[in-house]
Amino acid sequence: MLACSINDGANLETNQLEVADFNRLGEVHNLFLTNVKENFSVIESITDEQERIESIYRFNKDFVSSLDISSTEKSIMIDNLEKTKSFVKEDVLLSQSFGDTTYRETGKNKKSDENLFEIIDNLKISGIINENSHQILNSLTNDLKDNYEGFLTDEQLKTNVQSYINDFNEIGYTKNSEGEMVGAVLAISISSIEWWEENPDALGNLLTKNKAPSNALVAPWIATDLVGAALGAASSTAIQYGVTGEVNGEIVAWSAVATGVAASTGAIGKIAQWFTS
Repeated sequence: MLACSINDGANLETNQLEVADFNRLGEVHNLFLTNVKENFSVIESITDEQERIESIYRFNKDFVSSLDISSTEKSIMIDNLEKTKSFVKEDVLLSQSFGDTTYRETGKNKKSDENLFEIIDNLKISGIINENSHQILNSLTNDLKDNYEGFLTDEQLKTNVQSYINDFNEIGYTKNSEGEMVGAVLAISISSIEWWEENPDALGNLLTKNKAPSNALVAPWIATDLVGAALGAASSTAIQYGVTGEVNGEIVAWSAVATGVAASTGAIGKIAQWFTS
């Protein structure tokens, strides 16, 4: 399925993938989180919502040049940061990820964009991913929805993600397979969870809101970070396959990173508060 592999760390004898082969994606994702936390300054004089979105996009775009990745990877990152810049707004991201996508009265009887559950289901129906991949991605998405809504703690989410990683490693995915997409999502997910564990102060006073259950590690906003990566990878896979009948693993992987960055930026407390001020 995948026309190009982004991973050189797989076992050369078995050609078998493990989630650890995609750790670089998680590391780059976390660099963006740290940069936003430490260096982004909210400009209160900017009151227009779209201008705020653009300023955050430019900040993340500028950071791409500092990364130790290829020019092709940088280009993919910038392109997808631009496409998903509105995901910095929590309601936009959640609508795209979990929202209702049934037929509406649009004047053209046109169906709205698919949500993440539907994209994953359609990847399975189209034969792009198998049952194992569908199970992992669908279970992860359900966990993220439950985590966001306060029904699943961050601690349990981390346990579940680690379980999906173990499942992935035992399945025997090979390079240039759908495992490139699933592995990228899981690597970014566990890296993100670990970053939020180490940086709960990045939420600011959002941690004190009623929305955060008392038994969470940080708060349900972690779900908006992880769901961005899953949405980026699944959407990129579906779009590429629909256009060309092939899927480039490099594009999928860095689309996942970029969309995760766009979503996670909005979870940083000072930015989330900026959009509600």
